[in-house]
Amino acid sequence: MSRVIVLGNAGQPKRIVEFEGQVITIGRSSENHVQIDDLNSSRHHCEIHEQDGAFELIDKNSRNGVFVNGHRVKKRQRLDAEDKIEIGTTILYWEREPVSQERTGKETVDISTGIYSAVGDPTGVKGVLNSVLDTARLSPDQARKVRPTERSPRGSAPPEEQTQATVMPQPGELRELHQLLALNRTFNSIHNLRRVLESVMDTVIQVAGAERGFLILQEGDPPEIRVKVSRNIDQESIRDAREKISQTLVGEVLSGGKSVLLTDAKNDARYTGKQSILNMKLRSVLVVALRHRDQSLGAIYLDNRFASARFDDVTQERVELVAASAAVAIENARLFEENVRQQEELRHAKEELERLNQLLRERVEVQDRQLVKAREALAARREQLELRYSYDHIVTSSPKMLEVFAILDKVTDSTVPVLITGESGTGKELIARALHFNGPRKKARFVSENCAAIPANLMESEFFGYVKGAFTGATSDKMGLFEMADGGTLFLDEIGDMDLDMQTKLLRVLQDGVLRRVGSKEFKRVSARIVSATNKDLLSFIKESKFREDLYYRLNVINIVLPPLRERREDVPLLAEHFLKQQAKQSGQGPRKLSDEALDMFLRYDWPGNIRELENEIMRASALSKDEIRPEHLSPQVVEGARTPLGESPKSTQIRSFLLSGKTLKELVAEEVDQIETAAISEVLRRTKYKKSKAASILGISRPTLDAKIEKHELTRERVLGDS
Repeated sequence: MSRVIVLGNAGQPKRIVEFEGQVITIGRSSENHVQIDDLNSSRHHCEIHEQDGAFELIDKNSRNGVFVNGHRVKKRQRLDAEDKIEIGTTILYWEREPVSQERTGKETVDISTGIYSAVGDPTGVKGVLNSVLDTARLSPDQARKVRPTERSPRGSAPPEEQTQATVMPQPGELRELHQLLALNRTFNSIHNLRRVLESVMDTVIQVAGAERGFLILQEGDPPEIRVKVSRNIDQESIRDAREKISQTLVGEVLSGGKSVLLTDAKNDARYTGKQSILNMKLRSVLVVALRHRDQSLGAIYLDNRFASARFDDVTQERVELVAASAAVAIENARLFEENVRQQEELRHAKEELERLNQLLRERVEVQDRQLVKAREALAARREQLELRYSYDHIVTSSPKMLEVFAILDKVTDSTVPVLITGESGTGKELIARALHFNGPRKKARFVSENCAAIPANLMESEFFGYVKGAFTGATSDKMGLFEMADGGTLFLDEIGDMDLDMQTKLLRVLQDGVLRRVGSKEFKRVSARIVSATNKDLLSFIKESKFREDLYYRLNVINIVLPPLRERREDVPLLAEHFLKQQAKQSGQGPRKLSDEALDMFLRYDWPGNIRELENEIMRASALSKDEIRPEHLSPQVVEGARTPLGESPKSTQIRSFLLSGKTLKELVAEEVDQIETAAISEVLRRTKYKKSKAASILGISRPTLDAKIEKHELTRERVLGDS
């Protein structure tokens, strides 16, 4: 004969079940031979099998496992006399004893005490005491605590024990408290959100004995309910889970925060006419809110489609306790995953910063060597060229500019027209001045005029002059630009902006060499060398009839093309040093020093405004700095523009620019993460048309986390969608 002894919280035997068949089942379900009221046990937790006088315990794939003498049972475990079995917080003892000849009847149970008894022991007291002293392995103190309870008649307990009984929690309350604490530990030991949700759902199904269960979370903006986990009683997932729940009941719980319990849903007067309830033919339903810090996270939805009154107030209370623990565990898991993600991003950013730091050091060393070589090559090139004239006022070390000087050497002594083309700010007027002051006309005047700055109705009088009385306000004769440049050089900048009517008159003067002042009948002969310049494509203007073709060929006898600054980056350090000295001379202060980091940005920036933009940037940085110009003194467009040079990825150059800002590694990493985070969230919000729920799903973060980051980075709808 063998028996299972179930102990209570105080170490007292609660039940004794004798074993006479081949199989005894243990679990939470009432269908088991030994039913256990423990939240940590499964409905069908384990079984004890007898074969040829040997007994074996088999774990039925329970959620929290079975322990025998402190060791977890992997699948099967042989049982010996006095083995201790632990299921959750419940303790059982396995006892074997010879079959008594006196035991011929079957076991019975006292409803009032819950103690099983047999014919040989009608009161059950002898079995209890024997089990305590012989098999339960209780200490003497524990045994003394058991004996008075069993032996003393009702109402005759010692006064001190009666007093203690009135202040100590009841065994059932202690058991539920232990179970709840154990459940809380189980939930919070899991850091993976998906596993937490599945564990909560499986636990609730077992606690409530529900046919189906759904764990729902609120996500999105506006909030939408999403079924994250669904289970049936066999722990299988349910297809199309969202269609299997009542939106009405879920909405009521989420908005009000109070649980809803229906014992017969389709006949409940409170929900008469609710189509979702009628269509689903619901019977027993229990919906409990998941709330954390007054915030509604979602709900736990349980139902039974076939039986009424499957849930009661006790079930509701138990599920609410589980839900309270689950809400904390869910939020903790969310925060844990978010923290892991951010730490991973920080680690990658740190590695990238370290790599770029090394890359920067190597690149600066290479640039230093290249600069030395360029200066040596320039000196050698100048010696090879043997230039006739000096161009010291033009700061350069570029081979392309040396080619320009070679052309100037050849045409300086002549009087042929020269057309200088190049982008704005490349120094076209400096080349024109070199032509004049190195040539035979250097003692005469150099006259410069921007054609775009003269109104069309005044252009003729400005170029050719006028006589007194030629028009209202002409109170005296005035010499025009051609007469002023007679014997010298006339530099016409932005020639492409001259109107067609004036182009015709200019062509006549260039062809004939004579002009007539406005209001005069007399012709005057002039001899001025014409040097013109433009940043426009005059050939395209000719095709569009915006510029006379014959005038173009008259001006473009010699064409000099000036390279943009981005094609002569070797000149950037020289030009920067020149402008720094110039700025110091004007301000009366010592020249500023350009840091290696700032110079590196200068070399990487494309300078769309060319030399003029570089000069302006030096003036600005000098005004903002004291002794040394660093990256934080540079304008935003230079810093941003320096991030993607020389084929580098935008992310790499962005991190490199942070590295050059002079901040600590911690500040650099934090700023880099903010930059990446802002850009990523902004881009996803733009693609989803500011649908926050969809954006949060794509980004892999929770909706509350997304809301917090949107507020942190000030990513308003107007700012995000306005940028697009």
